[in-house]
Amino acid sequence: MLTNMVDISLIKNWHEKAKEDYFSRYIFEYLAFEAFLKKYKYREDEIRHKSGNIKERSYIQNIKNDADYSSKWSELLTNKKDFKKVVQELTVFLQNEPLVSDVNWWSCTSFDCGQCPTNNPKGIIVNETDFVNVVEFWYQVRNNLFHAGKNPDNKRDEKLVAYAYATLSVFFEDILLPEIEQRTMHPAIWEEFEHKFFTGKAEAMVKVGNSDACANVYELLFTDEKFFPLILNGKQIDRAYIIDKLSFNLTNLYGDPYLLKEEWDNITRTARTPEDKAKIAEYFSSVIPLVKDAIPDLEV
Repeated sequence: MLTNMVDISLIKNWHEKAKEDYFSRYIFEYLAFEAFLKKYKYREDEIRHKSGNIKERSYIQNIKNDADYSSKWSELLTNKKDFKKVVQELTVFLQNEPLVSDVNWWSCTSFDCGQCPTNNPKGIIVNETDFVNVVEFWYQVRNNLFHAGKNPDNKRDEKLVAYAYATLSVFFEDILLPEIEQRTMHPAIWEEFEHKFFTGKAEAMVKVGNSDACANVYELLFTDEKFFPLILNGKQIDRAYIIDKLSFNLTNLYGDPYLLKEEWDNITRTARTPEDKAKIAEYFSSVIPLVKDAIPDLEV
């Protein structure tokens, strides 16, 4: 899966907002679900290739066809007995009072409505493992809510929305959200900071006695060892890690002598003592030949 560039907080914030009354809860939970499908999970070109468009219905049909989520839904039922009971109650409720829609997408995984089965029961979930129709149920309740087809004073509508929220929220919390979390660096802002830091465009806060001080990546090459390890992006880094990053930058700049010289000057300019200069030769022994090859007249 290739994810789109997206602020993951958009998805998570809708999920958190969903913790109000059931009608509000379901609207916000569905918005989180929709953002997950459109902004995180599936690419537009992938959906367009399969369906010929990028309508919301096409994203719904795509997740219906996702065997991985169907399997995870079944695992969820196995692992959460109380949740399974809720889904079973929903199944019975719909079999007694089907949620019929004008266009029949029930029990359908095709992207073309004309290819959907016409002889299957409409508006029901066949059994608790019927992931295809669970997704369809979520979408139909969403449509009714967004198009003013649900009345908060109607007991049946209230029950349908409560079931929709109770099932989608658990699926989101236990299946979709962990998928996002395991692929996301936290906090997200540090991704940008880390890039800026290792290119000398940002400073890190370091403890000096009882106070804080700022140091850029080049200055940290010669900072006293007692200031390490630093914590960056949730991980501990030592001086060797910084040397590694700067060596990588120098190697990447080999094809551009101007930028390579600029980066090398940034490093050497910070070496203020003979001891610091000797450390440069030690730290960058593996890339100094490359620097000399790219810029023959450079004094190293």
